[in-house]
Amino acid sequence: MTDDLTIYRQIYPHQCIKIAELGYRSVLNVRPDDEADMQPNSCDFTVATERANLTYHYLPFDDERLSTMTVEQFATYYHAMPKPILMFCGTGARAKLLYQSALMQGLL
Repeated sequence: MTDDLTIYRQIYPHQCIKIAELGYRSVLNVRPDDEADMQPNSCDFTVATERANLTYHYLPFDDERLSTMTVEQFATYYHAMPKPILMFCGTGARAKLLYQSALMQGLL
């Protein structure tokens, strides 16, 4: 999306070291836990990102419940997290919607 933010589909905890090696400094997970079978949970990412020296935040939502509060929280995280950020969800679509919503509201 920008030099500061990449939106991607589902990643896995074992990829966090490589993500850091690629130059990312933060990971933002917007996918709710237990959405699909065999999906890693946010606790797994907390541990993996810590080992990779990445900042991590978990902001789960589904597109039916994208609220103003979620968009505002995303903007707060975005401004505070070290850049560049890798933001992900199942397919990348929700993450893109969240980013675009924050842009449209003038929060980024």
